[in-house]
Order: sequence, then C-alpha cells, then structure tokens
Amino acid sequence: MLWMKWMSRAFGSKELTPQLRSDMESEGIIVFGPVEGSVARRGYRTPLHYASSSWENIAQGTIAMSRRRLVVWGGGEVLVDVLLGHPAVSVNLQDPERMLIEADNCRIDRVRTGWTTLLLRTIHAPRITQVYGESVYRLE
Repeated sequence: MLWMKWMSRAFGSKELTPQLRSDMESEGIIVFGPVEGSVARRGYRTPLHYASSSWENIAQGTIAMSRRRLVVWGGGEVLVDVLLGHPAVSVNLQDPERMLIEADNCRIDRVRTGWTTLLLRTIHAPRITQVYGESVYRLE
C-alpha cells in the first residue's frame, strides 16, 4: 500500500481516523482529496443553551466520497458524514473549484441540532456535485 502512504502525505488523509479511512476504502473510494474553505454552524444546541457560530476556516481538510457515502473532515472532526443522495444535504457547484454543502443536522442524526454550511475549495468539486446529485438515497 505504498500509494496510500503517498496519498496520506499529499492529500492530508492522515487527518481521517484510521477506522474512517478503512471504512471508506472498503466502500470503494470514488473521490479523495484535500479541501480548504469555511464552515458555519447555525442554530445548534449546546448543553446549556442555543448557540450560533460565525464562520471558521478549514485550512487543511479532506473530502472523501465512496460508492456509498460522502465525508468531509476538517479541524480534527467529521463535519459531514452522510449516505449519498441524503435529502438533508444539498451539494451545489459554485464554480469549477468551489462548492457549497448545506446539511440539516437533525434530519441526519436526531441527537444533533441546527445547520452546517460549508464553502469548500477542491479540484474535485464538479465530480462530487455530479455524483451526489445523481445518487439515490437508500436507507441501510
């Protein structure tokens, strides 16, 4: 797996947890690469109150798409992890290297609240937008 060591250094995959990286590989990776951009969380609930967040930078993140799901990793955490075509997530192309992802957290996981909005820059934006848009959501 020499190519995986190279991908780790070149694309920042070392930020994915080993289990998540292994899961994505077993599902058949379609797209895997670096992202940078911004994330905003709105209307989420903390243990003490509702909070809103301003935009935060994602300096070195990773985006991965398998035949089954889409994962965006940044700032040491999973920002989005959904099955392809999930109705709670919209993926829109802004220009050839930029995309907008919006996720309704409660519709993805009933424990979470609010919305997550990501403005991302990646050379894979057209491919991710196309594949996600053509996918049919299947609850498994």
